[in-house]
Amino acid sequence: MYAYLGRTPSRLLALALPDAVGDVRAQNQPGTTDEYPNWRVKLAGPDGREVLVEDVFASSRAAGLAEVMRAQVTPARE
Repeated sequence: MYAYLGRTPSRLLALALPDAVGDVRAQNQPGTTDEYPNWRVKLAGPDGREVLVEDVFASSRAAGLAEVMRAQVTPARE
């Protein structure tokens, strides 16, 4: 999906933190304040272990997704 989005004419391309670390839970779903307060769910890897934001910079998964996105972007010409 990130490779496809990187080929679109968008001027903004972002990587979601849950995707960067492999979190499989739904996060930040509107309208679920009381039923499932997912806006306060801690970031976790695919194994369910908590991941600190600082750990994302050392994540090979995050680096791989960032490389997929970087490869799709053509530098702007001045």
